Amino acid sequence: MNRYRISRHRGLSLVLVLLVGLSLPACDSLDVTDPNAPNANDVTIQSLVSGIEGAMRADVFVYLVASGTLTREVYNFDPADPRWVDELFVGPLDPGGFIVLRPWASRYRVIRNTVTLQDRVASDLSGAQQSAASGFAKTIIGYQLLLNLNYMGDNGIKIQFSEDINTPFVSPAEAYAEIERYLDEGFNELQAGGGAFPFNLTSGFAGFDTPGTFAQVNRALRARVAVYQNDFNTALSALGNSFLNANGDMNTGVWHVYSTGAGDRLNPLFEVPTSPSIKLRAHPMYKAQAEPGDQRYTSKIFDRSGDASFDPAPAAGNGLSSALVVTVSSNSTAPLPIIRNEELLLIRAEANIGLGNLAAAEADINAVRAAAGLGGITLTAANAVDQLLHERMYSLFMEGHRWVDVRRYERFNTLPIDRPGDQIFRQFPRPLDEVPEGS
Repeated sequence: MNRYRISRHRGLSLVLVLLVGLSLPACDSLDVTDPNAPNANDVTIQSLVSGIEGAMRADVFVYLVASGTLTREVYNFDPADPRWVDELFVGPLDPGGFIVLRPWASRYRVIRNTVTLQDRVASDLSGAQQSAASGFAKTIIGYQLLLNLNYMGDNGIKIQFSEDINTPFVSPAEAYAEIERYLDEGFNELQAGGGAFPFNLTSGFAGFDTPGTFAQVNRALRARVAVYQNDFNTALSALGNSFLNANGDMNTGVWHVYSTGAGDRLNPLFEVPTSPSIKLRAHPMYKAQAEPGDQRYTSKIFDRSGDASFDPAPAAGNGLSSALVVTVSSNSTAPLPIIRNEELLLIRAEANIGLGNLAAAEADINAVRAAAGLGGITLTAANAVDQLLHERMYSLFMEGHRWVDVRRYERFNTLPIDRPGDQIFRQFPRPLDEVPEGS
């Protein structure tokens, strides 16, 4: 069994320690040493799953805000850390800085804990229960690898979970193949998993908390992977086994959940929108390009132009300004999406555009637009991709997709350069402590 390679991050020690149980939906890490029970077998499968689900939320803020900044979705005017403005707009991107290291390390921490779950499942369960739990684990591993590949782009990722720093990075094509393997094997096992998991999931997976319904989430993620590679037929096939519903709620899906409970986390994107000091702001182009009446814009962005109590250009902006407050989260315990129906409709539209089925794509795009209070559009061969990317820009605002979309369609030239000397970056560099010295 391949193991997780523990990064030797400076100031971010990820020493391999005993995994201990957490209460549902407890803290975001299982990395707690228990000198009184130095045996990983003392941890229950439920505790492992609860900890994995909680740990999936770790550094979501860094991932979303960093990728959103590079794609000019947002500014983060944080007076305590000028790197959000200086490094991400001017460069160079620091391979040893927290913006690179933390999301990378958090995703592999989840993988490490999930590999531990796999070992326990193999030893403690059998039959349908073993298949169900293993299918869940493989789905999570595939999803975490995908997030890191999105972050690293052409720099690739590591797919061997080894402690050896010489473990190689693989190309995006090799990484996608491994992600597909995890998702496809996971789907097959979930189908053989019977009627219930041998553990409970949080409310973020409500409606998708059995092997059969979680298999729909697996296929939704598989469709996302497929369109990233222009594999449109596979995307449509996967969507046929997902939870896509053209007549359903756009927000149906699975979510990271937050609460005020002891040891839990609050939503990291939420700020009181009327506060005099707001750090996270939408780029002005979102106002400039929004269609009148688009509820995706008005529900996710609060315009404070003309508000005398609000400074659109604080010192932390270093010459950047915006009066547009990000309101994707309505309160401090609002959930953040992992994948939802609105994205699936746009994935199906994209696949059909790629296959030349414009009428089918138009129907899905117009369903999304109708839910946002907008009228229908007519797709043509000339406007289809531009229209798709416009819909994704507003439907999936601050959900971690815009940077990937701009990169895979080579649309970096459409992003604004706000100040002389600013740059647009395609991807983050490989983490410093994942690369042998002298390489």
